[in-house]
Amino acid sequence: MEKNKHLPFKLIVYAANGDEETIKKILNFYDGYISKLSLRQMYDEYGNVYIVVDSELKGKLQEAVMKMVLNFEIAVI
Repeated sequence: MEKNKHLPFKLIVYAANGDEETIKKILNFYDGYISKLSLRQMYDEYGNVYIVVDSELKGKLQEAVMKMVLNFEIAVI
């Protein structure tokens, strides 16, 4: 996918209709942002700090994005 700041409306419509490939594209589009939100500090036995991606939190955020996309309603006025 191109380095756009926004998703094309057409992709949102396809994803809202349940197209699995499009949902994967949307998750891929937001992957960097979701990973950034999932960062956590971890400490080793010596007290050194490491920044890691919390995979459980990342999965919950991806699930939330999928639910929002699938519940997205498009009203034609």
